[in-house]
Amino acid sequence: MGRFPARLLLLALTGPCIAGKDLELVRRVQGGALTTVCHYDEHKYSRREKFWCKELSDLKCRTLVLSSPAVGRNSLNLPIARVSLKDSETGWISVSMTELQVEDSGIYWCGLSDGLKIIPLKKIKVAVSYEAPMKLSAKKGDSISLNCSYSVKDNSRGPNNFTWCKMVTATRCQPVVSVEIDQIVNTQGRTRIKIDRWNREIIVTLVALQLRDSGEYHCETHLQGSTVLLKMITLNVLESYDRSAFVTTSRPVDSIGATLPTAARNDQQSWYSAVSLSVLYIMAGWLGAKFLTALLIFVVASRRRSKATEQEIHGRNKHHLLPLTGLKRGKENTSKTRM
Repeated sequence: MGRFPARLLLLALTGPCIAGKDLELVRRVQGGALTTVCHYDEHKYSRREKFWCKELSDLKCRTLVLSSPAVGRNSLNLPIARVSLKDSETGWISVSMTELQVEDSGIYWCGLSDGLKIIPLKKIKVAVSYEAPMKLSAKKGDSISLNCSYSVKDNSRGPNNFTWCKMVTATRCQPVVSVEIDQIVNTQGRTRIKIDRWNREIIVTLVALQLRDSGEYHCETHLQGSTVLLKMITLNVLESYDRSAFVTTSRPVDSIGATLPTAARNDQQSWYSAVSLSVLYIMAGWLGAKFLTALLIFVVASRRRSKATEQEIHGRNKHHLLPLTGLKRGKENTSKTRM
């Protein structure tokens, strides 16, 4: 075990081998867990020592857990008990990390040692954020603000600065605007970042949103030389509001009057309500017009039917009176003849 750090140094010296490995990005929220598997040639290395380490620099990878089936040791945690490694000895290594903290963010290596040779199997970048990812939709031309919380355990471990960046590749986040801890506020283009020390959070404001602003963003801070992910935000800028779009809320107000996620949601809901009311009014007017038209047709038809009935009755009465009148005249003529 004492030889292991030297072997890790050899791992760092095999630059081309390391550079050739694909970097896998894994995102987690603080308190969550991580499980990954690494594959090796079981015919060659089933009885070799396996390891899981965290990269500290280009020349150093701190060992977290070892597995050495050859000496009957399957999993030895150094020094974190919440990290475990299991070697199936059939070509697969399983690594688990539980109760993740933001400090666990970084690059990890899964590998094995074959004598003095170190063979890297997998390279993983783990990003552990303080808060759950946020999905935010907004209309083109609008302004939005959102907040990212941070914590300070003591003065010696306070953050140095904060950065708002946009993911341009699977593992690279391009800085958009940064602010130093004693600077309070900074603006770059259409983006502003502000530190709220009282509530221990930073507020990012984006104005005059464009379609090209859509993408994944990170709130990050730098603590003791390492980057700590505070929050992941996926922004979707729309030409107009869409019913399928949704907003995860943050804080409701900002000093410059930008539309915040909560306000954006309320504005969107108000817009939907106005549209619904307009549709309701149109439907009510249309139904009312249909009802009045039907009522008018019914009244006109009833009057025509009543008039036709009266004419029919009158015609019948006239038809019955004619024989009686003729009979009366016939009797009168008979009487005159007799006289």
